[in-house]
Amino acid sequence: MRLGLKADNLLERVADWFNLAPQPLAHAFFGMMASRTLMAGERLGVFAALAEGSATVEELAARLKLSPEGTRALLEALEACDAVERKKGRYRMADRARRWLDPRSPQYVGGFLDFNYTQWEWWSHMEEAVRTGESVDIHRFAPDDPRWRAYIHAMHQMARLSAPEVASSIPLPRGARHVLDLGGAHGWFAAELCRRNRGVKATVLDLEGSVRVGRELIAQAGLSHLVTHQEGDILTSELGGPYDGVLLFQVMHHLSPAQNVALLRRVRTALTHKGTLAVLEYLREDEEKPQGAAPLIGLHYFLTSKAAAYTPAEMEGFLDDAGFRIESTRPMRHVPLQTLVIARPE
Repeated sequence: MRLGLKADNLLERVADWFNLAPQPLAHAFFGMMASRTLMAGERLGVFAALAEGSATVEELAARLKLSPEGTRALLEALEACDAVERKKGRYRMADRARRWLDPRSPQYVGGFLDFNYTQWEWWSHMEEAVRTGESVDIHRFAPDDPRWRAYIHAMHQMARLSAPEVASSIPLPRGARHVLDLGGAHGWFAAELCRRNRGVKATVLDLEGSVRVGRELIAQAGLSHLVTHQEGDILTSELGGPYDGVLLFQVMHHLSPAQNVALLRRVRTALTHKGTLAVLEYLREDEEKPQGAAPLIGLHYFLTSKAAAYTPAEMEGFLDDAGFRIESTRPMRHVPLQTLVIARPE
């Protein structure tokens, strides 16, 4: 049997090498199945249950009120995705997956997996968006729409992984007291920056639906004395100031070039002369043939905001037009494909 499996795997690789197998089908069919399998493992409570201990198919099905047949099929698929392991008929969470899928872990990202149900629905509008040029516009939901909670909790879980690295890379001027976090939602980056800089407090300016959830998260963490949330649209609301620092994290890809320049000019007037502007963004390399995830991320930005993933040259142009000079750029290890740009007013 093992020899047969090895031979099958070799034949698959040869077929792929010589383009004998339909690779587009593999991307579409198996990518879809892997994604939904992991999403189901989270939503049905499989990961939370196995985090507490191993179980047989029957034990897990009874505990979670699932069918034994469906549970077996799901567990086998999760095993193929390296999320769970099987030994002597009992399933347990895979060691490498535990830090990400155990709800008790500080690196838990189950909320982001659950948020994929919302993103799945967004992507169902892809063909219409490409045909008409109109995006889903994910930031125009009513403030009490439950998608806000899923969205902000998912972003918060990702921010927890990277906030220490990002905050430690932002140089605030000596004696800094107040920073503004534009579109900061959960406020976690601002909170980490305040904790690392004694005497600094932050204001998060974001839409009402986002602010409602972010304010809760900050309060639950006992950080309301450092971070306050203010409802408003970053494109039209008064920014106030002067601030010693402004955070503009994962916002610019939601905006057009003209909107970015206009916003950056307003930010410049809200900063002190020596104030720090920190921009965290996915920057698309300007290549003849885009590689890796870059085109997919760009398509996602178009779908959800009718904007784009910008190149480093485009980012530099926005900042230059708005009167900023770039001091440094640095890829972030804990935020995949994201670059931190530090700039100051000219």
